[in-house]
Amino acid sequence: MSRSIMKQEVNMTLAEQIQQQLSTLPAEKQSDVLDFIVFLQQRVSNPHPTPSRSLKQHPAFGAWKKRNIDAVRYQQQLRDEWDATT
Repeated sequence: MSRSIMKQEVNMTLAEQIQQQLSTLPAEKQSDVLDFIVFLQQRVSNPHPTPSRSLKQHPAFGAWKKRNIDAVRYQQQLRDEWDATT
């Protein structure tokens, strides 16, 4: 920001400074600024997001355990099928 702009903005409130700078942007960028403001508001209203749980705590964990399936081999078979169809 140039010194002349900073001198002009000394007597302006923060909201006025933001509005002045925002008005110089194209409409698309103004929309991006609004999206960012909404994002910041969400972060402020929920400063402590819920901690992620371990996958081992998920109810589906171990669902294939008793099926005697080699997961790596199964995955490779799926990839081979996908490659054959593309």
